[in-house]
Amino acid sequence: MSKRSLLAALLSVAVGVYLLPSPIDPKPHVLKGPPPALEGPLAVNTLLQKGRRLFVGKLHGPESFTADEEGNVFTGTVDGKLWRIAPDDSLTLLTHMGQDLPECGSSTDYEPVCGRPHGVRLDRAAGVPFSFLNGLEISSQTGIIYFTDSSSRWGRRHVTLEVIELNSLGRLLSFDPQTGSVTVLLGDLYMPNGIALDHGTFLVGITTPRFRKITPPFLDMIAPYPAVKRFLAKVIPLSWYRVLLPRYALVLELGSDGGLVGSLQDPEARLTWAISDVFQHRGRTYLGSTTCPSCPSWRGGTSDDGQLMTET
Repeated sequence: MSKRSLLAALLSVAVGVYLLPSPIDPKPHVLKGPPPALEGPLAVNTLLQKGRRLFVGKLHGPESFTADEEGNVFTGTVDGKLWRIAPDDSLTLLTHMGQDLPECGSSTDYEPVCGRPHGVRLDRAAGVPFSFLNGLEISSQTGIIYFTDSSSRWGRRHVTLEVIELNSLGRLLSFDPQTGSVTVLLGDLYMPNGIALDHGTFLVGITTPRFRKITPPFLDMIAPYPAVKRFLAKVIPLSWYRVLLPRYALVLELGSDGGLVGSLQDPEARLTWAISDVFQHRGRTYLGSTTCPSCPSWRGGTSDDGQLMTET
């Protein structure tokens, strides 16, 4: 092939990629100021490495947890299954929330059939359909249900596109079982995830994959450049972005005033590397994850004054 033919071929490919529609429509996003220094409550530690993995190979991506009055802990996994963990650490499969297929859990492409709910009472708020329902808490005082819709455009299986696009399409909502009404409490949020209730108030956890140690990670560097994002979304498979994310587990503990009290860290990702939920129950802390093939747990909790306690 001559040099002219090679240049023509490369030009044709470049034009083809340019004309190819991008799946995302990002806006410029400039981070304000440097990241928090790893000192004080954020000082680097290895407290999470004191934990252990439960049910390795049995629980695939236990994302979140809850418990009943008898001490049983419940979790759902990415393959569409609902499990019960008894106080003696015995594991029981309760049900499949979708179709029970061999492919369930092997790819996010199967989530609509493997993990879909059999029926829902609500599908939208203020005329905007739900796309990525995520965190949920129920007020013990009023019975009102608080929940997050992480994105009005992307579902969980396309979470990577939501993270790259970064268009503040998330919402915090409430549902009143007495009236059946849904209220949008906050809008234009950057991927709101979990909710923590405390003394009748709620705190919204905003989750983004930005945890900078020495140099800004890849997604932070391209945040101000929508054209670069659109191009990369065209040519790079979504699975490749995982290698660009830092494998550094971090749990933040907040006081009742919203201030940072302490942190649990796993700098080498020995126990876990992608935490989606932190659930404390009867002296044990369960760590949720959509990617870990086990249930990371950690013996410990907090004291009355909010200080971290560990069990050695």
